Formats: sequence, C-alpha cells, structure tokens
Amino acid sequence: MRMSALVIAVVLCAFMPQMATAQSAPPAAVPSAAPPITAGATQSHWTVAGFVGSNFGKSTLDPSVAFGGQVGYLWKGMVGGEVLADFAPSFKLDNAILAENPRTNAYMANAIFALPLGASGQFQPYVSGGLGSIQLVARAFNIALPRLSGTFPTGTSQSDQFRVGTDVGGGLMGFNGLIGFRADVRYYKATSTTTFQSSNAIGLFTESLLSGLDFWRANIGIAIRW
Repeated sequence: MRMSALVIAVVLCAFMPQMATAQSAPPAAVPSAAPPITAGATQSHWTVAGFVGSNFGKSTLDPSVAFGGQVGYLWKGMVGGEVLADFAPSFKLDNAILAENPRTNAYMANAIFALPLGASGQFQPYVSGGLGSIQLVARAFNIALPRLSGTFPTGTSQSDQFRVGTDVGGGLMGFNGLIGFRADVRYYKATSTTTFQSSNAIGLFTESLLSGLDFWRANIGIAIRW
C-alpha cells in the first residue's frame, strides 16, 4: 500500500509542471485579414506616347496603317487633358475618280478620365474624347472632274482640305516605373456640310469626300509618364 502511494506521488510530481505550463500558455495568434484591394493612389503626372495602328470600318474600304502620338496631363492620375495627332498615309476610299488613296490625318484636343489601379496606379483604364480637325489630302484624275469648258484635261490634281471633327474612345495604359504602353480604340467623325468653299473642281471634290467622313482607329504603342 505504501509502495502504491509512493508511485502515485512520483507520477504526479513528474507531470504537474507540464500541466501548469499548458494551462498558462497564451492562445495561438489569429492571422490578420488580408487588406482590401483598392484603386492605387498616384500623383499627378504627364504622359507622352507614340503608337501605330490601323483605320477600319465606316467610310473606309479596307483597313490601312496609321501612326501618331499623344501628350497629356492627369491630375491625381484621374482627370486631365490630352492632345492627339494621328496620320494615315494611305486611307482607302472606294471612289473611281481618285488617282491614289488619300492621306487622312486627325488633330484632337481631348478631355481624359482614368481610373488608377495598383499600388502605384500602374494600370490606368481610361476614356477620352474631344474636338479638333480632320484633314484629307486627295489626288484625282482631271478628266473625271467637273469642267467648265469642252476640253478633256489630262493628268491629275491634288487638294488639301480640313474640317472640324470629333473623336471618342477608350483603352488602357500600363507602366513599370516610367516606361509602359498605351492601347486604345477610337472613333473619328468629320462634320457634314453641303456648302463647300473651294473655287476649283478638285477642291470641291475633296470637300465632298471629307464631309461626314468617319472611321475607327485602333492603336498600340510605347508610353512614358513623369
């Protein structure tokens, strides 16, 4: 009996410190919740881009190459202005009087609205639109143009005309530090008129082509912000 009591006492002495330690240990730390994903804050900055793309749809017969550039300013990365210049050296129109595909260029001043995403606003989906000028440079066969005399002129004539135009579009800018890319799709339209100002046949013909001219342009290129 004495031996049993002695064994029990030894066992209790051996396990009592471990039981006390287990009871006094603090509870395991609960991992904190992941921070919510929010739009990244960014500073006001300038952007400049050069791009290449294509005209397509509406007045165009087939797609054709275009290129251009952009300079803009975004206040807090969200709202600002930009200027765009786009150039199409061979804009394809379906007109038998044309001696070659005309050049069609656009110069626009736009308001721009962006949503900066990411820790430093490195991704910026945006929309922009505004007002400017659309240019058409056309060369036509003289024999097919309206004439006042009974002669049949040979050769070709060229005219360079401008009309007020509008544009609207959207896309995405993305940056890794200062360098990134810009990609967008944009719709252009020249104002329509039936009152032309030119005093010669080739000028009147070019104005008629430019009146109401509309098309899409898709671009992608390199962008810089600072």
